[in-house]
Amino acid sequence: MENSHSNLGGVNAAPPVSDPELIQAAGDLPRMLQARFYFWAPLPAGLSEQIGLDPRTIRRLDAIDVVVTEVGDKHFGILVSSRNRTVLHRRDGVLADLQRLLQGADATIKIDRRSSHLQLEDPDIFLWLTVQQRDRDQLAPDLILDAVSGISGRDASARTADLRAGVDFSRPNFLTAVAEADTLGPIEIAFIQAIGAERRAFALKLHVDGGFTIQSSDIHLPDVMGTEEKMLTAALFLAFSLVPRINSLYVADAAAWSARRVEIINAAMDELEERYRRAKRALQERVQTAPKLTPDAIG
Repeated sequence: MENSHSNLGGVNAAPPVSDPELIQAAGDLPRMLQARFYFWAPLPAGLSEQIGLDPRTIRRLDAIDVVVTEVGDKHFGILVSSRNRTVLHRRDGVLADLQRLLQGADATIKIDRRSSHLQLEDPDIFLWLTVQQRDRDQLAPDLILDAVSGISGRDASARTADLRAGVDFSRPNFLTAVAEADTLGPIEIAFIQAIGAERRAFALKLHVDGGFTIQSSDIHLPDVMGTEEKMLTAALFLAFSLVPRINSLYVADAAAWSARRVEIINAAMDELEERYRRAKRALQERVQTAPKLTPDAIG
């Protein structure tokens, strides 16, 4: 997982020799095997043409970082770090290559790309998070849901919509998604966690499979200054501590949330009805008081 002397991005560069590292369990983090998986990716078509290279023989060295943990009898979880989800799931993608590599040692090994051991309970957790941020942002004594900055939704016809720059119950398009019980997610959220006198800050885009996207500028970890160390520490903490904890808090609230969810949907319907009743009344008043056009004025 070390970038120095890694040859990453080099054209036809050889990957460095490296060994996986077995890290023992500590605090909230389980025992894990950390490694880097190298692969060759084609150059962008425009670049290969520009510098006169044959795209059939030229490759660029790329890599993903991999963390393997035990999640049950003969079952392991694979956490991968990549800026490109597509490259993971193609038939000739990274996970397929990784499976072939593992099968070299044990032919029975298979990677399940359809489910995740980090899977959240259900997509309703995203509506729950939005309601929590509005009504009770102190999720736990040490955990504050600071903001919901974006959310995606999919309606009954599988049409998608994205909301950005803040999501709350004053936005009619969000109210509509709630009233129509759209499938919500992923969600963009920010958390603050208190560790003694210190404060950790995280901002992430969270998917229902437990996957997430983070950026270095969105993270604050006291006493962690290096970007690579900060990103690794944050990713491991989110994957094995914070995201599962969010899920467990949601599950613990299941009994109360079942009834509250219906109330939230009904309230969204009522708010939309009243909002558009007022809008209709205002429009009718403007039409009645607007100056009438005369034939001379039209001419």
